[in-house]
Amino acid sequence: MSMNDYLSALELISETNEGDFEGSKPDTLIEAAEKTLNLKFPPTYKRFLKEFGCGDIYGEEFYGIINEEFVNSGVPNGIWLTLNERHNIGLSSELVIVHTSGDGTYHAIDTSKVGDSGENPIVLLSPNGEKIKDISEDFGKFFYETLRIALQ
Repeated sequence: MSMNDYLSALELISETNEGDFEGSKPDTLIEAAEKTLNLKFPPTYKRFLKEFGCGDIYGEEFYGIINEEFVNSGVPNGIWLTLNERHNIGLSSELVIVHTSGDGTYHAIDTSKVGDSGENPIVLLSPNGEKIKDISEDFGKFFYETLRIALQ
């Protein structure tokens, strides 16, 4: 269902014609981000990066890729933020920060767990980078549910 959930999120975006996204990113840049973090992104997050890069909609900001500058950047560059938090708080190398709750906690892809479809779960992280709990089965479902709730 993960890609179906992602497609449902796209429908919500297109129905409202809202959002401020960076724009599509080439495969070579996505591969460079994976190499920089030394991990592989799940299919739904790769598709998000390819189609949107990063951005915000309905007050929800989704982190991703802006450009090839992963070291000297800032939010919403999720690659930069992940590297920064690895350095500052010892964030696990298997996590990729994709969203914030606004209360100091983050939502991250946990690449240490891989489902049958190649997807990874989304976990809630404490401000010091510790996993609090699983939030969603995958990025596609997380993306859709976050947007659906934001629209209510």
